Amino acid sequence: EGISFVPVLIGLFAMSEILVQASKSELLLERIKFSAIKLPSISEFKSCVKTILRSSGIGTFIGILPAEGGTVSAMIGYNEARRWSKNKDNFGKGEIEGVAAPESANNAATGGAMIPTLALGIPGSATTAVILGGFQIHGLRAGPYLFEQQPDLLYTIFYGMLLANFIFLIFGLLGAKIFSRISLIPRGYLWPSVFVFCLVGSYGLSQSMVDVYIMLISGVVGFFLRRSGFSPAPIIMGIVLGELVENSLAQSIIIFDQNIFMFFTRPIVLVFFTLTFLSLFYRPIKNLIMKGK
Repeated sequence: EGISFVPVLIGLFAMSEILVQASKSELLLERIKFSAIKLPSISEFKSCVKTILRSSGIGTFIGILPAEGGTVSAMIGYNEARRWSKNKDNFGKGEIEGVAAPESANNAATGGAMIPTLALGIPGSATTAVILGGFQIHGLRAGPYLFEQQPDLLYTIFYGMLLANFIFLIFGLLGAKIFSRISLIPRGYLWPSVFVFCLVGSYGLSQSMVDVYIMLISGVVGFFLRRSGFSPAPIIMGIVLGELVENSLAQSIIIFDQNIFMFFTRPIVLVFFTLTFLSLFYRPIKNLIMKGK
C-alpha cells in the first residue's frame, strides 16, 4: 500500500520544526507585547478599497498557480500596493494600505488554490495538498468527476470556506490576547508537548510503530531540507500526486500502444512540457545571462 501520507506530513512540518527550534542557540521565545485592538474607521476602510480589490485579484491568480501560495501573494500584493499608492514613503511605518494589501492577497490565495485542487486534482499549495490527502483517505478523487458525482460535497466546501472567514474574524478579535500568551510558554515545555502530539498522531492512524518511524525519518529529512533553504511542501505534493500521475501515465502508455513519443503529438501536452521546462530552468538560465553581462 506504500507509505502513509499522514506520518510523512507530520514529520516534514511538525517534527522538522521541533528539530529546527532545538538547534537554535536561543533558549527563550520572543514575548509578544499585546495592545488593545483597534478596528479601522470607515474613512480608512474606504481609502483601502482599491488596494483590497487589487490585492485580492493578485492573490486569487497566484493561488491558482501550483506550488505558489500566501507568501508569494502577500509579497506581490504589498509591492503593487506600494507602487500604486500616493503614500509610498509611509510604507513600513504603519501605512494602512501596506497592511491591507498583503493580508488581502494572502487570504485570497487560499480560495484561489482550491480551484486547481478541486477542478484538476492538482494542489495549489501545501494546505490544499493536505486536503487532497484527506480526500484520498476517504476514497474521494478530486477532479471533473467530483463535480458530477458529489456536487453536494463541493457546495459544503464552498459554504464552509465562506463561514470560516467570519469565524476567523471572531476568533481573532476575541482570542488575540489569549493566543499571544503562547509566547510566554518556556520552550522546554512547549516543544516536548508538540513532540508527544506528533507521536500520538502518527501512531493513532493505524496503531503501527512503522508510522512512527516514518514520521521520525521524515522529520529528519525535513530538518535538513529547512537547514539547506528548501521547503518540504513539494515533497508533500509529490506524495499526494504520485499515485495519480503513476496511474494516469500507465493508462496513457496503454492507450498509445507503448509509444511514449505520442505524448509530444498533443498540443496541450507540449504546452505543459514547455511550462515545466521554463519553471525548472528559467532562473538558472537567467542567472547565467546576468553573470555573462
